[in-house]
Amino acid sequence: MAMDIISTKGVAEVLGVSEATVKRWADAGTLKCFRTAGGHRKFRLRDVRAFLTDQMDSPDAVGEASVGLAAELTREQLEARALALSSDVDALVSLIARERMRGRSLAHVFDEVIAPAMSQIGESWAAGKLTTAQEHVASNALIETIARVRPLIERPSTRYRGRAICTCLGDEQHDIGVRVVGLILAAEGFRTSMLGGNVPTSDIARMVASEQPALVALSASGHANLERLRSDIAIVAGAAAASQTRVLAGGHGFARLASVPSNVSRFFKLQEFVTLVKEPNG
Repeated sequence: MAMDIISTKGVAEVLGVSEATVKRWADAGTLKCFRTAGGHRKFRLRDVRAFLTDQMDSPDAVGEASVGLAAELTREQLEARALALSSDVDALVSLIARERMRGRSLAHVFDEVIAPAMSQIGESWAAGKLTTAQEHVASNALIETIARVRPLIERPSTRYRGRAICTCLGDEQHDIGVRVVGLILAAEGFRTSMLGGNVPTSDIARMVASEQPALVALSASGHANLERLRSDIAIVAGAAAASQTRVLAGGHGFARLASVPSNVSRFFKLQEFVTLVKEPNG
């Protein structure tokens, strides 16, 4: 089956409604579909995307489409959610490019469009509404999207502002956040080294001490062990202080800490991160 054709169940999972609702929309002609030889409804992704646009422009036209996900997410967020779940990386890249052409910063697009969409996918997975496989499809689609966007925003090597190391702390496995941070740093003119997740803290500290980068960007999710996180950030901050390296820490894990070392700046959104990066001492 072509990758741009999905079943009634697939559409229901993407839109966050029941299969009966999808069938009713299809039978009413609100959501375009076609029938297989066996009489089964099939849907093209472009028609689902068009439906999402129409739904947000005129919510009363589709009844139940005005509740549920449509009430939780904006049109752009709904679109990003659908594209991630259907692994449509080309369209995700186009969505980001479209938002950039509207004058929105890369940080704004990830803060206000991509992050809420991915957060909703995570909540649906936790509630048992999406399978682990579907959550992985969406996450990997975003990782590939980040890789595809990077060559479009990187500056020439002659204009690098400095070296930046991007990493998670401790046994953190969720590295999408730090990958996005690396993308933002590339857009801001830094040459980044991506360590990702599950890196020994001692290795990070040694790299900071030996390479003396201009900046270290750290990430930790809300699932992080706080005692270990507190110890890990102290070790990295110590190495950074000796080399006069700035340390910026983001993610729910760091937000849960009562305090961080004095040479560590916390951020809670990418737009805050960009502001910190652009400070005179940065």
